Amino acid sequence: MKRSAGVIAVDVGNTAVKLSLRSNTLAAASTATGIAEAVSHDAIHHSFALDRSRWCESVTDWIRQQSGGSGDGEVYQWRIGSVNQRASDQLRKQIEKSFPLSTPRLISFRDVPMEIDVDSPDQLGIDRLLSAFAARNRYASPLVVIDAGSAVTVDLVNASGAFVGGAILPGLTLQTTALTMGTAALPTIDWMNSDVVSIPGRNTVGAIRLGVLTSVTASIDRLIAHYSAGLSEAEQPPVVILCGGDAAVISPHIQSKHVTHAHLVCQGLLDLA
Repeated sequence: MKRSAGVIAVDVGNTAVKLSLRSNTLAAASTATGIAEAVSHDAIHHSFALDRSRWCESVTDWIRQQSGGSGDGEVYQWRIGSVNQRASDQLRKQIEKSFPLSTPRLISFRDVPMEIDVDSPDQLGIDRLLSAFAARNRYASPLVVIDAGSAVTVDLVNASGAFVGGAILPGLTLQTTALTMGTAALPTIDWMNSDVVSIPGRNTVGAIRLGVLTSVTASIDRLIAHYSAGLSEAEQPPVVILCGGDAAVISPHIQSKHVTHAHLVCQGLLDLA
């Protein structure tokens, strides 16, 4: 039996699949002194949109290229965190076809060594838990962890390091899509080209950008304030960590002090024993 060549972390979301590949060879060569440094030095990251043609094959082709194209990918450990069962089922079949020696492992809340203090842990989105786990490994608790994707989640890790729940609201694209579908004349918005936001909006597109962006960022700031108010006076203010595909768009408009951390869900998968 071949020994493991490393770990492939797969974050299967609603619109994209994000990958982080950590090679044992690169990890052994790094001079990291902690989890955060080790992951940043020896992980390779990539993503594929789910609306891309043959996206499953693209994922396994990319892994084969990164592993040297000689079959080494077959002995990597695959860890999959998914909020999209249909997409993850398709990907697992493709992995088993492309790398017959691999057994992709679908991660559940039971695999994450973190206290979970919510009503139904089995219904908790694994992406929320993994990003909170990765954040707790890198920053002192309490923490507010924001994942700005299709939906925006704003979650709290208390001073003891337990995941205690949070809030979910529609993300930028979901909100603009709702406006477009619910009206006859409003245009779609390209959030990838939204660097300049005029206050007030000088045209219809500008007004939509301002309205939706304010809706999301004001909600985030209000939730951070609520969570902070619930902490005891002896506790430090929470560290606020922002991740997700829309992090770069919303970060300049969040008033609360925060740090941006890419690939947080995949890093949570890489952190698992």
